Amino acid sequence: MPGHDYRPVDYDRLYYRLDLEPGASEADIKHNYRHLAQILHPDKWRHPTAVSMRWADEQFKRMKEARELLEAYWSVHHAPPVSRSALSIAQAEQLHAQMQSLLAQRERVRGELDALRAERTRTLDEIQRMKIERDVLRGELVGLRDEAHVARAHATTVEPQREAAPQAVDAPSRPNGGMRDFLFSRFDDPSRGWLLTLSASVFACIVIFVLAHLIVSVALAPIARFEAGRWFARMLQWALVAGGVVLVFGWGWAQRTLYRAGHAGREHAVALPADETRRRVSAALRHEPHYGAEWSVESYEAAPDETRFALRALLRFSSGGQPGARRHTVTFYCQARAAGAAQTALAYDFAVAAPTWWLVPAARVVRDLRKRLDADLGAPR
Repeated sequence: MPGHDYRPVDYDRLYYRLDLEPGASEADIKHNYRHLAQILHPDKWRHPTAVSMRWADEQFKRMKEARELLEAYWSVHHAPPVSRSALSIAQAEQLHAQMQSLLAQRERVRGELDALRAERTRTLDEIQRMKIERDVLRGELVGLRDEAHVARAHATTVEPQREAAPQAVDAPSRPNGGMRDFLFSRFDDPSRGWLLTLSASVFACIVIFVLAHLIVSVALAPIARFEAGRWFARMLQWALVAGGVVLVFGWGWAQRTLYRAGHAGREHAVALPADETRRRVSAALRHEPHYGAEWSVESYEAAPDETRFALRALLRFSSGGQPGARRHTVTFYCQARAAGAAQTALAYDFAVAAPTWWLVPAARVVRDLRKRLDADLGAPR
């Protein structure tokens, strides 16, 4: 770098510019600078000839530079500067050569760092690809595990042990339960369930819109030629779309709630004796806040030593709260057997007998009872 001066500052010469001895204090620097500025400042110089003004201006600039350098040194070191002799030309050239060598080394190191960064970027991309493959495999494993749990729970429910046990309570029939479990097990997949849910929602909205358009086009074709008829057709179409969306998404939420309740009720271990488990299940059935309805135990069978029991309960309700219209039912059945000194194997399930437009209230009943059971007995492991 030609043109750069690497020699240290001669602080003694700076002191002399301010009419001070080397090593003077910071207060003396300020005092002398102010005193000399009263004399040499261009606005206060008393000899307004061109030559004298030029000289005074140059002296003022040199004095200002000396003050700034000395005050900067004092602000950093809080001590007077130590005088050092200036470097010789040979020493300055040697220092310049060393600086050039260091700059070349810096460029080489910078190139190596850029290569390392590029390698790190390639490594991170490879790791990200491996993570995506791992998540896909994990989702497939979760799906297989859920299918295995469903098959095990079904086998346990269909073929209970008969020795010294009560007669099994018949499980309520659930039409299309296999298809529902198959679909919603995919929707609950943590790796890609959100994508399936979003895709199904968009598809359902498109189908509802197309059906509403077809229905309105066919039914109101004679009056669609008039402006008022077209306006009425559009209003009717959007009303059908809104009603269809509410009905379809309410039905989907209800089916998903019933699936999760059945999935949570597969046979699992409870850290309670069988008699305490029975008491807590009965207590959960006595708290039903919806529609003024209550669970009624239709059948209950237990082993003589109370190590096994099976019960079937029924809830009749109507969303309007009218006593004479309680024709919708939710059936709850439960089986339990002792699995140790203080452990019980519990399995329960639900079935709903209600029209499609009453599935949401029924699903709320199922959801609340499932939450009470999980809170009182412990969520299935």
